[in-house]
Amino acid sequence: RPPGLLWPSIHMLALVSCSATALVLSPARRAGNLQMLAVEEFAISKEIKSVRVFDGEYADDICDEVAAAARACIAEKGSFSLCIPGGSVVAALAQMPADAFDASKVHLFFANEKIPSYPCKEGGLDAAKKLGVPEANVHAFGEGEPAAVAESYSSLLASHASIDNSGAVPSVDMLLLGTGPDGHVGCLFPDSAEIKASRAGKVVLAGNDARADGDFVAISLDVMNAAKCVIVSAAGAGRAEMVAKALAGNFGPFDCPAGLVEAEEETLWFTDKESIAVFDEFADIEDEDELEEE
Repeated sequence: RPPGLLWPSIHMLALVSCSATALVLSPARRAGNLQMLAVEEFAISKEIKSVRVFDGEYADDICDEVAAAARACIAEKGSFSLCIPGGSVVAALAQMPADAFDASKVHLFFANEKIPSYPCKEGGLDAAKKLGVPEANVHAFGEGEPAAVAESYSSLLASHASIDNSGAVPSVDMLLLGTGPDGHVGCLFPDSAEIKASRAGKVVLAGNDARADGDFVAISLDVMNAAKCVIVSAAGAGRAEMVAKALAGNFGPFDCPAGLVEAEEETLWFTDKESIAVFDEFADIEDEDELEEE
């Protein structure tokens, strides 16, 4: 058991995504009608979020997940595309062991950036230096007007060799996301024009919001959900209400962006005892209601 991980408190959220019926042809045909017989019926379930609850900090655990993904991708295709935000999630990468993977094969991209201060670029370059990633492999947002910067970065993501572009939007190997108490991720804020642009096939969006201190650029929710794996970090009591809302699905179409994040293959929520407390209370009430119904 990894140190600090509370196995009894891991919540696996599953969604029944479809049902299927296996059919065989019957030899009997009447009046040209083809008769079919159902021989088996079953449901296919998909785990949409895996939630890990830690007793304390989990920077080392973020590093473990990133390192494992990096090694697997480098072995499979010779590169690893990692998309990062700013803040404490990126700072956690400083705990990465020096020999965790071949850093020369890693390409860093950015989930968002504030213009004109560019704090994410600064944090990304610092993280790259600590990881041993060549500066040439750090693909920060360029300078200029937000709309032009967004267009240029969209082209970069849509053409870079380390990114899977076989689908409708670019798909990075791994995306790291922090969260705010209001449920924002990157610079996608609740009920903003940018989160409402979801499912439109946009790659990078330019916006202006006081919650982002003004002008910004950010990858869309479509790109977030196209990522192979996403780690969503949400620690502390200040995020407890948001975590409960996001994991329980008790939110409107656009008022909790964090709850809308569902990666192509795996979505990992990293929480702690404080941030999961309200969700635990909600789950206990649900269990009690089910027992009463039985």
